[in-house]
Amino acid sequence: MSKRKLQSTEIETSSSQKIAKQIDYFSEFWDQTIDEIGSSQLSDLKARTKSSRKTDLPGLGASSIYKGIQDFTSFSDSSDLSNLGWNDGILQNMTSLLEETEVDEKNEDQIEAERQTILKLTAEYRDLLAISNDQDGYRSIYCAHIIQHLIRNKNLIIGNKRKLEIASVKEGGADEETIESCRDSGFVRPVVLILCPFKKDAYDIINRIRKIVNGNEEAGEVWNKNRFEEEYSGSTELPTTRADFPEDHKELLLGNNDDAFRIGIALSKKVLKLYEKFEKADILVCSPLGLRMILNGDDGNEAHLISSINLTIVDRTDIMIQQNWENVQLIFSHLHSLPSKIDVDISRVRKLYLDGHSKFYSQLLMFSRYSHEIFTSLMLQNSHNHRGLIVSRPKKAGTLNDIEVPLCQELHKFEVKDPNETSDLRFKYFVDKIMPSMIPRTVIVIPSYFDFVRVRNHLKKAEESFVMCHEYASRSKVDRAREMFYHERKSYLVVTERWYFFNRRQLTGVHRVVFYQLPSHPLFYSEFINMSQADTTQRFLSVLLLCKYDRMRLENTFGTEMAAAVMANKQAVQAIVSQ
Repeated sequence: MSKRKLQSTEIETSSSQKIAKQIDYFSEFWDQTIDEIGSSQLSDLKARTKSSRKTDLPGLGASSIYKGIQDFTSFSDSSDLSNLGWNDGILQNMTSLLEETEVDEKNEDQIEAERQTILKLTAEYRDLLAISNDQDGYRSIYCAHIIQHLIRNKNLIIGNKRKLEIASVKEGGADEETIESCRDSGFVRPVVLILCPFKKDAYDIINRIRKIVNGNEEAGEVWNKNRFEEEYSGSTELPTTRADFPEDHKELLLGNNDDAFRIGIALSKKVLKLYEKFEKADILVCSPLGLRMILNGDDGNEAHLISSINLTIVDRTDIMIQQNWENVQLIFSHLHSLPSKIDVDISRVRKLYLDGHSKFYSQLLMFSRYSHEIFTSLMLQNSHNHRGLIVSRPKKAGTLNDIEVPLCQELHKFEVKDPNETSDLRFKYFVDKIMPSMIPRTVIVIPSYFDFVRVRNHLKKAEESFVMCHEYASRSKVDRAREMFYHERKSYLVVTERWYFFNRRQLTGVHRVVFYQLPSHPLFYSEFINMSQADTTQRFLSVLLLCKYDRMRLENTFGTEMAAAVMANKQAVQAIVSQ
């Protein structure tokens, strides 16, 4: 597939245009007044969801808009970025980074539109859940936004400090009005939190931040650069034994895959200080596990460090769900909480922090390759930004075209009224309706580890003949389980999605697949089906359990149109036959 780089004329910057009308989004963000009515409005998830509206945004496609204090104005798809009010150097360095990325020619218009939309929504301090494969693009944009925010923030603090110094030498010192007008800080220094799954992601993000600050030249000073290279860089070559793996798994294997890290970064003029103590850092770049360990773990209880975050970025959320999602949830439970002790000049702390309103003045950006009900739930529960929220839900083509065997897909739809009962009803349906018809050499695919434990315990109690491949099993146990399944010494093989995600190993001897729930990763459905070694004179049978709360997963795998047809069908059991 031919690729080319987007040219600089396609991403216009203010340095090449006459600046017309500029909006100061930074000041607009902080100057918004929120009273009790506004606070209640932003905290009422049910009302915000009910009043949300659907629209198509350039590049992002179908999206839902949840308004903040003010209505979301009409969106312009103009490529003129001169009205963002950004520093010319930051725009120029960001543009240079975007130009480095090669994109498929047939997708370049869509990618360019997506970048323009993400840039404008980000610069306007909107909350955003974006479904995107353009990692180089959105990372460059949010890194530039971070630097622009920090520069404005530091300039404000420096200006107010001078203002207070001048006022203090006057007779009687600074008056109360002057002191109140100079409130510009939070309880702690860190104002940016970036969550990413692996050290290799932090390596790329921090290098992009360096290029935004210093340009592509090595002119700027970077503290502890050699240590950073040693600890965060990794292999760029695949083992020869993994050459035939899917492309997304090859990417997973490259680089440094350590998932327990945290690093503080401070910005001082053109000096980037890596490994700064968190108390003195502006940016915290962490894995969910690495941050959790100091919030509520073995390494401390330092939840106050994320009490004053202005910008939260959750990058590669689809990878994090394959790690331990509880870590992400715990981090969000601590965000914006009032610290137990305050070691800062209270006269400089913004009143919104003292009033417990910081969550209304915090931007949340989340990026994933595919939609997931958990991602949307996290955004809706934690997005209180007075500038509003945009959730992208683009139409999906699905992955069924990747299936390579004659197939009969048996879809079992069970009814759920209360979402809290979904897990119980799914298990009951599986035990009552699916298990009695299972044949030897059946693979049972279970995305959730908690569901896996439940099914495993039931199979043990029922004295069924089965073996398991899960993320907590040793390599030797997994190899023995696969061998026993292949030689039919055991009838069923129970597999967790997380084990398959990190190993991507071919299973042999598969005559049927039961999907306890659709995998989060859209490619896995077809990959498990393609493992079929059943009699080729008959169609391979796959069995899928689903309910209305699986709609996003169904769209990812079956495509938006087919998913709508499946959900609209009133039959409890549907069959889809393909050659």
